[in-house]
Amino acid sequence: MWFKRQKYVPKLPDFLSLCERNYAQLNRYLALGAHAGQASVITFCEQQSYQLTVMDVAKFTTTLRIHLMQDLPRFLSPNFVVRLYHDAQVAEVLECQHRREIKPRYDYPNADMLQPDEKRQINLLLRDWLTLCASNGYSNKELVFV
Repeated sequence: MWFKRQKYVPKLPDFLSLCERNYAQLNRYLALGAHAGQASVITFCEQQSYQLTVMDVAKFTTTLRIHLMQDLPRFLSPNFVVRLYHDAQVAEVLECQHRREIKPRYDYPNADMLQPDEKRQINLLLRDWLTLCASNGYSNKELVFV
C-alpha cells in the first residue's frame, strides 16, 4: 500500500531556540568590539585547528567564517559562514560546505538530494561542532589579524 509523505513544516520555536544556543556559544570566541579581519584559532590537536574569522561587522549583525586550517580538498574541509543577529541574539548558518542560500524547506526527493529539513540539519551540525569546541577545544586568547 502506498502512502503519501507529508511535507516537512519547520517548527519555528525549535529552530529559534537552536539558533539562540549557537549564538551564545559563538560569542565565547569573539572579542568585544570585534571588527572585520579579526580571527581566533580553536585547536583540538596539532593536526586539527579551526580559524574563526570576522568577515563583516554591521550595526546589528556580525558575519563569521569558520574553516579548518589544514590543506584538504574543498569537499573534505569543514566550512561555515554564520551570521550573528545581535538584536535577536540568534546565529544562522548562511553557507555550509560552500553551499549558499539554504532554504528552510526542500521538497523530497530533489535533484541535489537535500533533506527536507536541510537548514535545521546544518544548524544542528554547527551546534554539534560548537559543543565539541567547548568540551575538547582550546581557543587562543590572543586574536590573529588576517
